[in-house]
Amino acid sequence: MPVLESRATQAAAPPEPEPGRADAATPRVWLLLDDRPGHTTQVVGLAEALGWPYETKPLRFTALNRLSNRLLGASRLSLDAGASAELAPPWPDLVIAMGRRSAPIARWVKRQSGGHSRLVQFGRKAANVAADFDLAVTCRHFQLPAHPRRLDLLLPPTQVTAARLQAAAARWPDLFAGQARPRVALIVGGTTAHHRLKPQTAEKMAAEAAAFAAQLGGSLTCVTSRRSGAAVEAALRAGAPEAALHCWRRDQAENPYLGYLAQADVLVVTGESESMLAEAADAAKPLYIYPIPAKPEGWRARLSGAVLARSRRGSALGRFCESLIQRGLVVPPRDLELMHRGMVEAGVARFFGDGAPKAAAAPSARYDALVARVCKLLESD
Repeated sequence: MPVLESRATQAAAPPEPEPGRADAATPRVWLLLDDRPGHTTQVVGLAEALGWPYETKPLRFTALNRLSNRLLGASRLSLDAGASAELAPPWPDLVIAMGRRSAPIARWVKRQSGGHSRLVQFGRKAANVAADFDLAVTCRHFQLPAHPRRLDLLLPPTQVTAARLQAAAARWPDLFAGQARPRVALIVGGTTAHHRLKPQTAEKMAAEAAAFAAQLGGSLTCVTSRRSGAAVEAALRAGAPEAALHCWRRDQAENPYLGYLAQADVLVVTGESESMLAEAADAAKPLYIYPIPAKPEGWRARLSGAVLARSRRGSALGRFCESLIQRGLVVPPRDLELMHRGMVEAGVARFFGDGAPKAAAAPSARYDALVARVCKLLESD
């Protein structure tokens, strides 16, 4: 969706820190970035929470990236070197990356550094093999077994900060001009590999959100993303004809998504995107989750679910199944309903329809455990 992810996204990103080290005690940090904005927002989000200068290393890949990481190992075989940033000494103290494709490159950097570089890896299909990294950062809804090098989070990091929200509000002061308060923003994603947003669902959702806003005495604005599409946009108009509607467009020079997060009084977010939900949570507004119907599970998901269920039993077969998951040979299915329930239990969000809005807690402490683990890695040098 319009997350600082890719969809409706990057509103006025701040300038990148200057490369290099501020002093001898400041770690040299590399961010390995692929072409997926959802990956970028998590990697940069952690780097900014750490507060050290960092260098971005954009990566592009050849067709060999489709090979298993078990085959690629610690190598640059899948890297399109001519289209990627240079990876050369001085080697970094810390590498932060996300996604299956970046993992072999991160491991190659560590090998070139003589084992000096510490690797922090995000991603369900990369950080699932925690033994390959110094710290594997995953989310609880990935359902991965415990590992000494793994840290499970409720929600991933984002680039949504108080400073960025303040800047976005100043950049787009009139997004809700003339609209009654409380101003409800319906942030709409779309169909994914595992969820389907049909026009009928979108129309019903818009009508229910409009009724919710009217019940509060306020107004509704619908904000779409690159996954929404024309059919969903038309359905939103049909379901809430009186609501304001901002439609994502590929050729948009600047996207006011952050401005909507900054200036809305209440957020309603479709539940198929962990990045959208994490960004909305970091906006520190009353937040509602609107679940989107899941697609039927394919045979692979059913098989991996069966292996996961068996791995939780204390038998020899259970330990074998857990080893398949720890080695990356089986990837458990992601369970977004588990994330939704966790957000509700933590007081971060409520399910849509579950009562009147209440003040959201500030998200300032959300990254503390992750930052502490990363700092501890560097102390071990």
